[in-house]
Amino acid sequence: MAYKHGTYQSETASDLILPVTLDYGHFIVGMAPIHKLKKENRKTNEVVRVGTYKEAIQYFGDTYDLDFSISQAIKIFFELYAVAPLYIVNILDVEKHKTDNKKTMMAIELKSGKTVINNHKIITDTLVIKDNATSLPISDAITIWTAEGLEIYATPSSGNKIDIEFNEIDLSKVKKNEAIGGYDTNTMRRTGLELVDEVYSKFSELPAFIDIPDFSRESEVAAVMETKAGNINTGMFEAIALINAPDNKRYDEIPSWKDEKNITSKDQIVLYGNIKLADNVYFPSLHYAALSLKTDSEFDGIPSQTPSNYSYKMDALAYKNADGVFEEIRLDKEQQANFLNKNGAITAINFKGWRCWGSETAKNPLATDPKDKFTYTRRMFKYVGNELVITYFNSVDQKFSLKLAETVTKSVNIRLKGLVSANHFLSAEAVLSEEDNTLENVINGDITWTINLGVIPAMKSMTFKKKYDVKALETFAQALKQ
Repeated sequence: MAYKHGTYQSETASDLILPVTLDYGHFIVGMAPIHKLKKENRKTNEVVRVGTYKEAIQYFGDTYDLDFSISQAIKIFFELYAVAPLYIVNILDVEKHKTDNKKTMMAIELKSGKTVINNHKIITDTLVIKDNATSLPISDAITIWTAEGLEIYATPSSGNKIDIEFNEIDLSKVKKNEAIGGYDTNTMRRTGLELVDEVYSKFSELPAFIDIPDFSRESEVAAVMETKAGNINTGMFEAIALINAPDNKRYDEIPSWKDEKNITSKDQIVLYGNIKLADNVYFPSLHYAALSLKTDSEFDGIPSQTPSNYSYKMDALAYKNADGVFEEIRLDKEQQANFLNKNGAITAINFKGWRCWGSETAKNPLATDPKDKFTYTRRMFKYVGNELVITYFNSVDQKFSLKLAETVTKSVNIRLKGLVSANHFLSAEAVLSEEDNTLENVINGDITWTINLGVIPAMKSMTFKKKYDVKALETFAQALKQ
């Protein structure tokens, strides 16, 4: 011990541990038009946090072509709902996912030295512009991407026509296994969905949802998503998996599809019906995620309120008919939309405007445990669990004294009471019980707190019971006699 002679001061830790509040975003694995970016700026199989529209365009290209799922996400989150962040993993590789043969277009007429090619999938790295009269390359031609497509500015040596040849991006070459991804033990690199494990370590944030919009309808992908949703960072954190129902199925085919594909988990949300706005068709999972996070933001970022009956940014619901064409549909609330809800699917209805409809998890109609039935319950359980895991991580391997037991229990209960007073729970309490902590468990240092959560139920239906008031007429009759 150091020798002391005089007066000194120091600080000691408080008998209270403050909660670590988290920011949540949306994790998406999809395809972006990175062929429009310079090679050095292209990101494939790398998780990128995007908090603004400017960042999104910088990393993943424009939103002119909504065949690219990441372009849809950027447009929906930043232009339509104004909500962030996105954790984006692009799996499109320009070198792998392109047409095998070059496409040629001949004798394209220039007007004032300019033409527009209405094609957003041209890989400009492969583009060759030639003088139609001489077949010689035009080395000083300039290209610019616009909403209409690729603008070409060129000056042929003679005439006003050019020829072009190029490779295109071929989205059909991107396969579901690339979206699922994995971990390479040789390079120690993650790809695809596995990159969700890097979100917290890189950004100190967590995904509320995980989404693979292009492939989530595939049973293998949906199964891996469900597993990962409950096992982020080897079980430390949890999220919800968003599953898009097939766009070519009628509403009444969804229950059998769910059963056949085994999409029946409490940690899955099934979305039915593609969402249309201004003739653009979107994946429903992206709208649902954006609306959910927008709703959370109105309640202190806490997911206690279901987004059901909140307004979607849309003007039609659609499915792909037998001819492969998107056909607009309007689901009857009582007979069709509610049928989907009770069978574990969320959709959209039009009642004085388009709105999200349903709060049931994919486990329905067989969800017998109350905590597994509704999406807001699942999200609140995960919200509290994730927060506790992070807040008390520093307490791991500390001496488990009575003081530490009291400090943790008291700190958790202060936080839970705060959530109750803010109307996020009916009741909430942390209990350190003898039943959960046997002598053997305590000796091994395995301590368990039970967190009792009284989730506030959503008022799913309202009934106004009308009754004929006979007493009013009796009173009236008595008045007539007087």
